[in-house]
Amino acid sequence: MSSEQQAKDLINQAQKKLNSWSFFGPSNKYEDAAELYEKAGNMFKLAQQWGNAGDAFVEAAKLFQRGNSAKFEGSRAYDNAAKCYKRSDVSAAVSALKEAVILDQEGGNFRAAARHYQDIAELCESADYDKPKEAYDAYTRSAELYNADDSPALANKCLLKVAQIAADMEMYDVAIEKYEQVAATAVDDPLLKWSLKEYFFKAGLCHLCTGDMVKTTQALSNYCNMDLSFEASREYTLLRGIIDCVDQGDVDQFTQIVYDYDKLSRLDPWKTAVLLKIKKSMESDELR
Repeated sequence: MSSEQQAKDLINQAQKKLNSWSFFGPSNKYEDAAELYEKAGNMFKLAQQWGNAGDAFVEAAKLFQRGNSAKFEGSRAYDNAAKCYKRSDVSAAVSALKEAVILDQEGGNFRAAARHYQDIAELCESADYDKPKEAYDAYTRSAELYNADDSPALANKCLLKVAQIAADMEMYDVAIEKYEQVAATAVDDPLLKWSLKEYFFKAGLCHLCTGDMVKTTQALSNYCNMDLSFEASREYTLLRGIIDCVDQGDVDQFTQIVYDYDKLSRLDPWKTAVLLKIKKSMESDELR
């Protein structure tokens, strides 16, 4: 018998279970039927019928909710549904994860809810779905829930994603706030202090994108006070040099100092994109 046929047989058994009378009460038959739907979902997975598998797990989750099972069972079923759906329907995967979040929050399982929001955010960032605003919102909620769970390191990881997406959407004030928020938590942590230079660099680049060189200069001064080693870094030198280039309207010098920096410290695609925005802004100012 094929996996697909086994799955269908299990669903038929579940339906019979739901239509039967149970001495132990209705909650028991709902849970029994839910377990049969979960088995059917696994059989559909073996047959690589991802949509049907997801549907079976969603049905299991709904039945767990009708019974007396812990919310964990329903959340787990929705999570399994999402893993199947993302093979064929990202939108359905996101919807399943949102249902899991509701159950996790109601059950006080904030870490699981945070993880599911993180999964939602990653799906929203995928090329197949590409919804940056939804990813931004999901990472924000994930960070809040990780903080509620007293997991600051995981929260900060999400906040850095919030900052990056905010910068991509040209919400520079938000990006700056998040980078500085993460930096503030890292100042007194010996394990995180090595990352300060990176956070300050990204925040500084976002400051430059606002076009306010006075505030950018003040921010760099604050960063140097927070981390005395920052002023001696190549990142600080580049940011300080860009401020001078912007003030003087010197695009050629801007290009040169960025090139010199990149030769020794390779710029990643995100930083390169931000620097190109700054350069284009300088070029447009030249044409006025």
